[in-house]
Amino acid sequence: MSKKNQASIILIGTELSTGKIQDKHGRYLSFILSGMGLNVSSVVIIPDNIKISKFIEAEKNKVDILLITGGLGPTSDDITRDAIADAAGRELVFQDKVWQELIEGLYSGHSNESQKRQAYIPEGFTVIRNFCGTAPGFTGYIGSTLVYSLPGPPVEMHDMFERFVLPDITSRFELAEPESLQLSCFLICESALEDACKRYENRTITWGTRVQENKISLYLEGGSKKDKVLFFRYLQNTFGKELIVEGEKNAADILSSSLKLEAKFLSTAESITGGLVSKLITDIPGSSEVFSGGFVTYSNLTKKSFLGIPEDIIEKYSAVSREVVELMAENALKISSSDISLALSGYAGGNGDGAEDTGCVWIAVKLNQGIVFSYKFNFTGTRDLIRRKTAIAGILLAETALRQPERLDSCSFWQYS
Repeated sequence: MSKKNQASIILIGTELSTGKIQDKHGRYLSFILSGMGLNVSSVVIIPDNIKISKFIEAEKNKVDILLITGGLGPTSDDITRDAIADAAGRELVFQDKVWQELIEGLYSGHSNESQKRQAYIPEGFTVIRNFCGTAPGFTGYIGSTLVYSLPGPPVEMHDMFERFVLPDITSRFELAEPESLQLSCFLICESALEDACKRYENRTITWGTRVQENKISLYLEGGSKKDKVLFFRYLQNTFGKELIVEGEKNAADILSSSLKLEAKFLSTAESITGGLVSKLITDIPGSSEVFSGGFVTYSNLTKKSFLGIPEDIIEKYSAVSREVVELMAENALKISSSDISLALSGYAGGNGDGAEDTGCVWIAVKLNQGIVFSYKFNFTGTRDLIRRKTAIAGILLAETALRQPERLDSCSFWQYS
């Protein structure tokens, strides 16, 4: 009996099955596979235990494609490779090449016996290289079902799926890759994005999201190319042009590209973010061409000693104020001799100090031979989330000031959530 391009997804992880971590993989994978014309018959979440092989055996020969995520790490409860080997009736074979790549690349010569588990692959299966982590994936047939085993961490799974699995499925099953329009969304929560998409009148377009650390990737499918562009413009008008951009982009990449294009150097003065902005910028190869340096002035003392902020100004207005953050930006620009500076100060919460003001943030951007722009924002969330929102907002403000300063007034209407 023909299976008619049937697919099934198994998500492995006790933290998923107990609800400690919300599943994002199932929605993402089923959306992409369905867009290719595959019929996703089931998405199953199971814990890290010996029942895994039973679920695999239940699906073999019933579906054309079985995608499995999770359980490929080095610990004793990472038993996915064992379960797949059992279901396939194969032995696990140590892959010396895989192990050498792990030692030389990721473990830098320091390894232990537990880490060797990641180099065992079911006999006859093909290794899928992991470019974003340690555990490799692998693919092969169990009966007539093509199985892909991918790691659980989102960054690793998504990269492996998009880099290898998606084109492999397209080639093997003679399917067309979905003609999707990919958007990068910043400082917008998933529920607000979902509500906005539901309000759009064109029902021929479907959408899917992938939540990442500092953004949400949104995929639009269906309709014509013009339909998807109009949907994109609607979202930009709803949330702000700087918060939704076309393509797979990070905020720091956007700013770095603009700095290179303008041949400008950036300097930073960070309080609330503790160097996070500098890290995001310098994570990009070639950042020395655009980044002059940064000051992490977390305490009032370092604001005074490193940036020369007068003590009476801090006492009068407080460290989290328009007056102080503007001086931080101005003095960072002078000291570093850069072309543009970014200063950030605020209350991230977590220690009781200024608890009533948690989430209150001031950000200032200063252009060389130009005025200083400063904005107050109120962010919600955990301490980590408030710090990350502040960093991304600052980066986007700096890019706007650099490329389209006439649009800075619209930044006060950004819908932060």
